[in-house]
Amino acid sequence: MRHCAIALILALMLGASMGAGVARADNATAAPVLSQSDLVKQANAPISSLFQIRLQDSYAPAFQGALRGQGNFFSIAIGMPLPQYRFLPFPQLSLLTIPAAVTLPLPLPLGTQTGLGDIRFVDLAILDPGHSLLFGIGPTFVFPTASDVTSGQGKWQAGPAAAAAFAPRNWLFGVLAQNPISFAGDTTRPQANALFLQPFIAYQLGHGWFVRTEPQMIFDWETNKQQLPIDLGVGRVFKIGPQYVNSFVEPAWNVSADGPSPRYAITFGFALLYPNFWGSRPR
Repeated sequence: MRHCAIALILALMLGASMGAGVARADNATAAPVLSQSDLVKQANAPISSLFQIRLQDSYAPAFQGALRGQGNFFSIAIGMPLPQYRFLPFPQLSLLTIPAAVTLPLPLPLGTQTGLGDIRFVDLAILDPGHSLLFGIGPTFVFPTASDVTSGQGKWQAGPAAAAAFAPRNWLFGVLAQNPISFAGDTTRPQANALFLQPFIAYQLGHGWFVRTEPQMIFDWETNKQQLPIDLGVGRVFKIGPQYVNSFVEPAWNVSADGPSPRYAITFGFALLYPNFWGSRPR
């Protein structure tokens, strides 16, 4: 089952790459260069029209509930925008998230366990009504690729996803919501049905600097438990040679008492940004 999930992920990535190649071949002119303000805004949205590769590490020094010890979550996320009319008459924004290393504390005296997590994929068709507003709707999927029972849910999942963003002047406001629901997988594992709510706010300070908050809230409909972090971070979009990068640090505190979950954590993020990777849209 895990091999089927990995094969499906590779097929999705290949399809996105083929779509990108066709888009590039159909275009003879370069895409308009983004302003620094637009670049900072899109770099701080969970899903955006920038092709980007994000490396993110969240370190949790303490857990609450049945778990005692330290945890760490390292993930690789690939943002894959697709041009209009490739698959739908709307631009599409896709995000593939690969939890590359999930370290969780186990009940004493077992210590900790590290493994690959469940891969997530979301794809949104984008509507642009103007006035600095964007809306998106589409599906979200979770693939049971975890290498250990403690680092994944063991369930194939699918469900709805939606996003909205408002970007006036130096501000960025928005939310990304996903609710995957299990439909197959390990029958000995609990059913999965949870809302992942990701509000995001960023304010630009100038010269690429910004402050941001992007808490990842979880509302589990099966257990009626929730995770409600509060966070505030700072970062900067800048260039290393010709390469645009985004780097930030963001501490968080979980105000919910439901466990097992991190009591507090600190997230470090680093992303490679490619503003003109796809070229201009076909005419």
